[in-house]
Amino acid sequence: MRAVALWRFPVKSLQGERCEALELTSGGVAGDRSLGVLDVAAGTILSGKRDGRLLEGQACWRDGEVRVRVPGDRVERPPGAALDDAVTRWLGLAARVVAAASHGVGTFESHEDAWDDASTLVRWEGIDGSFVDESHLHLVTTGDLDRLAGERPELQWDARRFRPNAVVEAPAGWLAVGSRLQLGTATVEVVKGCTRCAMTTRPQPGGLVHEPDLLRHVRAAHDNVVGVRARVVRPGWLGQEDAVEVAVAAAESG
Repeated sequence: MRAVALWRFPVKSLQGERCEALELTSGGVAGDRSLGVLDVAAGTILSGKRDGRLLEGQACWRDGEVRVRVPGDRVERPPGAALDDAVTRWLGLAARVVAAASHGVGTFESHEDAWDDASTLVRWEGIDGSFVDESHLHLVTTGDLDRLAGERPELQWDARRFRPNAVVEAPAGWLAVGSRLQLGTATVEVVKGCTRCAMTTRPQPGGLVHEPDLLRHVRAAHDNVVGVRARVVRPGWLGQEDAVEVAVAAAESG
């Protein structure tokens, strides 16, 4: 088994960047979801679950800082007043790009009905120090995606819809909850399956179209779970093409 694709998403719900290697720290992937777009009036951190337009923005790390480009603005901007103004114009609401490290625990919102953006908003809190939803690391396997494509070949089962940190070349179901894995020089523990949301159905740059049946199929055929969430047990580095091995099987890890 090996890691065949790695991603980091510097700003929550914006497009991220493919990486040759990721640093896995006790707080998750270094630089991942370290910033978020704050809806000033609501006091919440926006995500693609609530507003799919965020997926049209782009963020990357360059020369030690995050740079962001939003639709209608050709300039890549670092966090600050100019970027806040650009995001406010883009979204049509007062917004600031804030750091998780200084903002504290983020409050997020999603629509109660994943297929209706006019439905009631539901709020929940994330974790301290990062704008991830609930866990520091997200993994899927090539087998997961291949199985889904075999079941519904007319749908776009692109890994980008699921926004994982790593795609592992392994059979479907190989990432067992409770197991510990050696990812490069790091050790992680798989803590739960990853339930899916409206993000998977959103259109994205690069040819991904609005695909509501994708989530309907995942809910009906796979109890709404694709991939896993994990925590870092021992920090280290994971490089593309690095081996991924079971360190402790699920039955032994308790």
